[in-house]
Amino acid sequence: MSKYDYVPEPALVKGNHDFASLTRLVTDINLRPTPKGWYLAMIGANSLLAVLGIAVGYLIWEGTGVWGLNNPVGWGWAIINFVWWVGIGHAGTLISAVLFLFRQDWRTAINRFSEAMTIFAVMCAGVFPAIHVGRIWVIYWVFPVPNQMAMWPNFNSPLLWDVFAVSTYFTVSFLFW
Repeated sequence: MSKYDYVPEPALVKGNHDFASLTRLVTDINLRPTPKGWYLAMIGANSLLAVLGIAVGYLIWEGTGVWGLNNPVGWGWAIINFVWWVGIGHAGTLISAVLFLFRQDWRTAINRFSEAMTIFAVMCAGVFPAIHVGRIWVIYWVFPVPNQMAMWPNFNSPLLWDVFAVSTYFTVSFLFW
C-alpha cells in the first residue's frame, strides 16, 4: 500500500437514506404545528418590546430628567449606553479584522456574524445621542444643513462629534460587510 492509495471517508449521513428520505426529514420541520413554547417565547418578547416602547415614550414625554440628569450629571445613563454599544461594535470589528489579518479559511460565517453585530451595535449606539437631546423632533438641528432659521450646529459640541463618529463608523463597517 503506497501513501497515495485511496482511503474511503466515513459517510456523512448514517443509515439507509436516499435523497427523498433526507428531503422529507429536513422539510418535515416546516410542516409540523408550531410548538406552544414558541408562542410563549413570542408573547414574552413582545411584552418586553411593549415595556421598551412605554419606557421610551415616557422618556420622550417627561424628558431626560427621568434618567436623573441634572447640572452635575450631564450624561449619565445615555453616555454609558452609548459607550457600551460602541464597545460591542468595536468587538465585532476586532473579531472580523483579526480573522481577516490571519487569513483564516473558516472565517466566513464568523465574519458575517461579527460584522452584522457591529452594524446593529452602531445603530443602537446612534439612538442614544438622539434620545439625549431631549427633544427628538428637532434632532435635525444637529446636522449641518441650511435652514430658514439660519441656525448652524456648534461644531465644538461633543454631540455633533458623536453624530460624525457614529455615521463614519457605520459607513466603514457597512462597506467592510
